[in-house]
Amino acid sequence: MHITFICTGNTCRSPMAEGIARNIIAQEYPDSGVTVSSAGTGAFGGDAASQHSIDVCREIGVDISGHRSQCLNPEILEKTDLFAVMTGNHAAFLRRCGVPSDHIAVLGNIPDPYGGSEEIYRRCRDRIYTEVQKLLRRVIGEPKQDASDPLPEIVWEEKPDDDANESSE
Repeated sequence: MHITFICTGNTCRSPMAEGIARNIIAQEYPDSGVTVSSAGTGAFGGDAASQHSIDVCREIGVDISGHRSQCLNPEILEKTDLFAVMTGNHAAFLRRCGVPSDHIAVLGNIPDPYGGSEEIYRRCRDRIYTEVQKLLRRVIGEPKQDASDPLPEIVWEEKPDDDANESSE
């Protein structure tokens, strides 16, 4: 399955979503076969991700510094199984391009942080992270626990009975 994340310019939200999804898939679903990419409905091809997007993703161990924008095109429309979009307007755009509604997932109307402060980008990243996790759980399922890292065994210690510790006189 191939998921393409869609926003407008492909320099802020969708690159963050692509990078976050790529990391989650590598860590939690390495054998899923799910691949991801991103594109913009009005992107100029070849632009780097915004510096704030790069910086706030780096804070959580996600490297999008090599990202280059691309505009949605017929090849992307053909190869994508599921489009994950930032807003209802992006979903409407895809429907006008002939994409069936059941191939579109709206990630919760995530506002464009373009031109905002680093804190606005950080909040956007956190919201995207949450929505991408939910999407991947719906599409792939719950992550499987690594057998080499089992849950710790819980050992219940019995507390001595208070009455048994009192000495009788």
